[in-house]
Amino acid sequence: MRQLKERNRCNRSVRHLKIQGKIWLKNLKSGLDQFRESQVRGTRTNFLHDGSFHEAVAPVLAVAQCFCLMPVSGIGAPTYRGLSFSRRSWRFWYSSLYLCSTSVDLAFSIRRVAHSVLDVRSVEPIVFHVSILIASWQFLNLAQLWPGLMRHWAAVERRLPGYSCCLQRARPARRLKLVAFVLLAVSLMEHLLSIISVVYYDFCPRRKDPVESYLHGTSAQLFEVFPYSNWLAWLGKIQNVLLTFGWSYMDIFLMMLGMGLSEMLARLNRSLEQQVRQPMPEAYWTWSRTLYRSIVELIREVDDAVSGIMLISFGSNLYFICLQLLKSINTMPSSAHAVYFYFSLLFLLSRSTAVLLFVSAINDQAREPLRLLRLVPLSGYHPEVFRFAAELASDQVALTGLKFFNVTRKLFLAMAGTVATYELVLIQFHEDKKSWDCSPSNHD
Repeated sequence: MRQLKERNRCNRSVRHLKIQGKIWLKNLKSGLDQFRESQVRGTRTNFLHDGSFHEAVAPVLAVAQCFCLMPVSGIGAPTYRGLSFSRRSWRFWYSSLYLCSTSVDLAFSIRRVAHSVLDVRSVEPIVFHVSILIASWQFLNLAQLWPGLMRHWAAVERRLPGYSCCLQRARPARRLKLVAFVLLAVSLMEHLLSIISVVYYDFCPRRKDPVESYLHGTSAQLFEVFPYSNWLAWLGKIQNVLLTFGWSYMDIFLMMLGMGLSEMLARLNRSLEQQVRQPMPEAYWTWSRTLYRSIVELIREVDDAVSGIMLISFGSNLYFICLQLLKSINTMPSSAHAVYFYFSLLFLLSRSTAVLLFVSAINDQAREPLRLLRLVPLSGYHPEVFRFAAELASDQVALTGLKFFNVTRKLFLAMAGTVATYELVLIQFHEDKKSWDCSPSNHD
């Protein structure tokens, strides 16, 4: 009797599990059907990512155009063929208006310095305005060359070895966008910290309202000529935001170019690394050498277009690093100022280092084939291999600062030595105790 009861209990449990299982499967099927119906069917265009530099850099250029830089039309086009530059477009006039407003702002800054004591702090706004004004003019000239430059870039990209899979093809674009937007986010954070530090502790109050006092300090050069008004203060603040973004964008843009050009050389190097240890026909080495020469010619064309921006970027970064080190010796007026100051200094040092490393990667990748050619077996040597090695040994492939210097890793040591020497001199002969006084305007 007891065994019968246990058998019935087991049968009831099995039937219950079967019923619950059928209900669970029915609910799962219903959920899958609903999920399937909610999905949009992918089309062919969703998978057409060619991995080109034009496609990767388009979002970064779109952000730049919001801040009056790179007035090129068609940056969102599927290919470089949609790019164009026209002096009749609103983008051109938008950038031209920005150049005019920056020139006027510079004139007011020069007037203010002329009526005050000339020292390292009073000259800071002039250096800042002049560097951004020249860089903006350089970007306007670059916009005219950009369609032709991308045409040449795309022609070289078509000759490069293909990617092994779609994920590898998308990786350079994802990396480029990640670096750009992380730097833009940190730049925005730095600017917000500068606003918070002044509003939180205004050690130079110019008006009773802290926000109005901050706006007055941001555009103090204007209010030495005109009476204070909110609309003029906000116009000055907009100009200040555009200038601050333009300074950061110089470095971001150079990083993008460095990543794009070094990736082209890296693709050639990956092909060489796969084939170099086995005997290859002479035609392969001819193809490799001519492809390398095409990339070098593209790098030199890019250098002719952006070497002025490179010089301004490295020069202004070095100047402001030294200026920030001068301020770091003095006591900060508040903890909010200290947080902003050291965050800004760390960001400036990190950004300057990142520019140098990303751009110098071009030189690193251009020297890599010479190392790989040493692995060619004796039976695989051809006259083309010797010719290729001779070109690699004699070429100096790197972007330059208006031909004054080559951007290589050695430049990092030279700049670090300059900054260290300047800091030692400051420690020994420092006399300036006015880095946080109210006499000059605080400039961010």
